[in-house]
Amino acid sequence: NFLFLALMNRVLLVGFVLWQLFFSNLYAQNANAILGRWIDEKEETIIEISKETDENLYTGKIVWLRDSLDSFNQELRDVLNDNVELRSRKVLGTYMLEDFVWDGTDSWRRGHIYYYHTGNDYNGKIHLSEEGDLRLKGYFSVLFFLGRTQTWKRVADVKSQTRR
Repeated sequence: NFLFLALMNRVLLVGFVLWQLFFSNLYAQNANAILGRWIDEKEETIIEISKETDENLYTGKIVWLRDSLDSFNQELRDVLNDNVELRSRKVLGTYMLEDFVWDGTDSWRRGHIYYYHTGNDYNGKIHLSEEGDLRLKGYFSVLFFLGRTQTWKRVADVKSQTRR
């Protein structure tokens, strides 16, 4: 009887440890889970998220635009940027997401979002939904409760679909 109880305690302990390891790995997302290419909810822009090599910072660069040419058939420029010196740069290749930091649980925080359609900068937060979609929340300053959230889908391969 004592041997049986000792064996059951050991089995329960091992089971509990395995349970904790399994479910803690399911809950805690991998910090690099956002790496890759994502298309915005309007399917106008594809952003490639990468990690800075020397730091724990995640950035996102515009790698595809549905309409990459302006009305003069020239490459789209960042004409609404607050910084006059940056208004002549091409939108394709611009960093839209900068300085996002993995918080160790389920989000990337303290990042900055640049929205070239308006020329505005926002603070941002990223997390992945249970379905695997990227949820990007942008907000002014500390007014996170007044922010807007977009849902982006992961893209496997990008074929050039820009009009030329």
